[in-house]
Amino acid sequence: MAGESRVPLLAIGWILLVAVYVDAKHIVYMNRVEVINNLKYANATADIRRYGPSLRNYVADFRVEAFQTFTNAMVSTIYYVPNLAGRYDKAFYNRTINFCTYLRQPATDRVLKMVYENLMQRGHLPKRCPITAGTYAFNTSFDGLQLPGFLPESNFRFDLNFHRGAPNYELVFHGYWYGEIRRVAS
Repeated sequence: MAGESRVPLLAIGWILLVAVYVDAKHIVYMNRVEVINNLKYANATADIRRYGPSLRNYVADFRVEAFQTFTNAMVSTIYYVPNLAGRYDKAFYNRTINFCTYLRQPATDRVLKMVYENLMQRGHLPKRCPITAGTYAFNTSFDGLQLPGFLPESNFRFDLNFHRGAPNYELVFHGYWYGEIRRVAS
């Protein structure tokens, strides 16, 4: 009889665990950002501003001044989680696509689409090619970002790299965004 009462309790426990997991969402907390520029093409800057009583709240400010028009640009989105030694050696997700193709057909990259649509609501970013010379910027806390469920709850580094397209694939800028993803009940 004692074994019979454990089975329903175990089943109820699993159901509650699954319900909490399904009802959870990912929250992104940014810690720092580093940017490397090729001042021949652009000057990108990024900053994480903290506010509130515990300084736990933040806003990520990003601004890029494009010095010339780009008719062909490549974007790499690379997502790393640290290994046991704390190094970001192997990418969990790594995708490079033609940015102009993405702007024409956003469904070509699901992860970039989730991030880019969120940022478009919070700033001024390119909507089509050619990408004209000028200033593009956003500021966000990534609070409305809907992340895919396969991303683990962990620290991360997200690389956002822009290059000129063929034939030279020259660096425009590299951005290294460090933070953590937490799963919270919605």
